[in-house]
Amino acid sequence: MLAGQQRVEPILSAREAAGLSEQPLSLNLEQRAAVEHVLTSHDRVQGIQGSAGAGKTTALEVLRRQAEGRGFEVEGFAPTSRASKQLREAGITAGTLQAFLARVPYPDFPGEKHFYMVDESSLASTKQMRDFLLRLGPEDRVVLIGDVRQHQAVEAGKPFEQLQRAGMNTAMLAHIVRQTDPDLKAVVEQFAKGQGCSGIQAFAKHGHMTEIGDTVERFRTIAKSFADNPLNTLVISPDNGSRRELNNAIRTELQAKGIVGSDNCRFRVLVQQQDMTGADRSWAARYTVGDVLRYSRGSSIVGIRASSYTRVFSIDPEQNLLTVKMPTGATFTYDPRRLSGVSVYQEREQPFATGDRVQFTAPDKNLGVANRELGTIKSISLTGNLVVRLEKGGRVELNPAEYRHFDYGYAMTSHSAQGITADRVLINADTKTHPHLVNSRFAYVAISRARLEATIYTNDSAAIEAKLGSEFSKSSALVSSPSLEPAVVRGLGVSL
Repeated sequence: MLAGQQRVEPILSAREAAGLSEQPLSLNLEQRAAVEHVLTSHDRVQGIQGSAGAGKTTALEVLRRQAEGRGFEVEGFAPTSRASKQLREAGITAGTLQAFLARVPYPDFPGEKHFYMVDESSLASTKQMRDFLLRLGPEDRVVLIGDVRQHQAVEAGKPFEQLQRAGMNTAMLAHIVRQTDPDLKAVVEQFAKGQGCSGIQAFAKHGHMTEIGDTVERFRTIAKSFADNPLNTLVISPDNGSRRELNNAIRTELQAKGIVGSDNCRFRVLVQQQDMTGADRSWAARYTVGDVLRYSRGSSIVGIRASSYTRVFSIDPEQNLLTVKMPTGATFTYDPRRLSGVSVYQEREQPFATGDRVQFTAPDKNLGVANRELGTIKSISLTGNLVVRLEKGGRVELNPAEYRHFDYGYAMTSHSAQGITADRVLINADTKTHPHLVNSRFAYVAISRARLEATIYTNDSAAIEAKLGSEFSKSSALVSSPSLEPAVVRGLGVSL
């Protein structure tokens, strides 16, 4: 990043950028200043630090038009498929950062120049960011967009924050436009400024916190509140265990009200093993017989095709070998250190019915769905096929025997919810949850999802205020022992 500072010609001159104020660009003053800041910079790598709900997508759409008008090929990336889909909705050609890194490197064509946008950069790992920046051609530019106070990458590192601290030319978007309630907006602004303690105190003072000590009763209360007004309501919980329990409690209430049908059909879905980091997946001892594996890249050496599935047949921890079985029945053995891009799942049988809100838990290009995209089951055929109406428009039909990556979509973890907006948000926050999951980042992301109203349900109001006001950041190998890094993310049950 430092090597690219003051090394390129700006996309627009200062005079041309000043002329943008005369155009009807639908930008507020802060968005306009950020756009001009990026377009007139002499730096190859730049950043946009944007608070949750500050209108980053609107600014990116204007950047795209200006860069394309100056001969740049504009392409967007994000660490999650949902964020990349949101870029596409803004007219930006986009895909996941992982897919870009899996491509064969671009050949160098004289005069070719790209303008890359990487959204949700706080979720990118150090390795991903390093590999991405090494791909830049001599005429390429990149703008990294994110929020250092929202969630960080599950894998090692926090490069977006480190780049800012190292002097990356960064435009600021702090004026929040999402929240319409002034009290709620003020709370989100305090979290965005790093004032978690005062933010959560103000939130509680305004009467948005409910204490229910008994977990079952608290989940039942959240479920009843959801069922009373399910339209554009989202439930957020810090870990997958509580998320599953809340989904079941909400679904029970919705079926009792007749909002979800009684025509239950049971499907065997795949649930990702969220407690396995990239390092864990290199060791056979971390796998379990029966685990389902999906290979995003494949390997000609091992004989696995990209996007194929196998099932763990046996494990040899001493030799660090996995034996897996193909759908054809054939088996083969390999060292898991030799393969990357492997996702690990367990099978679980779950009932689904018409009216169920579902979330897709893996992207699928053929269906046109992104990871964590939401929809509602409109019908289930006699053969078991599902017709799902997507929340952002359109509908898809899927065969659950072929696409098995879906789950209930009533409750999410805050990691999964980052990037989603709802009118009303109900937040479960238990003081007994691991402090790496319940802290100011969790509170900031969860509360800022709401346009109109947010409520926290907790077992202990006084204790949860202290937890949600406390800052938590991952350690960095630059300032501490690398051996500390995996302990931060392993075994916490977080969904991405």
